[in-house]
Amino acid sequence: MQGAAGLGAPLTARLATDAVDVVNVPAKLARRVRMLSTGHGRKTDEADALSVGIAAHTATRLNAAVIDEAIAALHALTEHRDDLVRTRTQTVNRLHALLAQLIPAGLPRR
Repeated sequence: MQGAAGLGAPLTARLATDAVDVVNVPAKLARRVRMLSTGHGRKTDEADALSVGIAAHTATRLNAAVIDEAIAALHALTEHRDDLVRTRTQTVNRLHALLAQLIPAGLPRR
């Protein structure tokens, strides 16, 4: 799988629970296979999936995709914090807009 530890991490984790081994195919390797195939290197979903499969089958040394639970937990916490900051900023901006409508001259800076 290409991007097994990135965007494909949820699928990698799901396959790992079913005891399916997943290898991470580098994008450069899949690109080389696609460029050398008969499709003139055009990138379509079908051609990309085929080139990743061929690269995974023929490559001699590929890293097994492993999802580190600690990193996944930290990533989830970081996303939650970003959501909280975004919500706070949105609330402050809405409050400011509401106060600007209620007070004709606006509020003083301090």
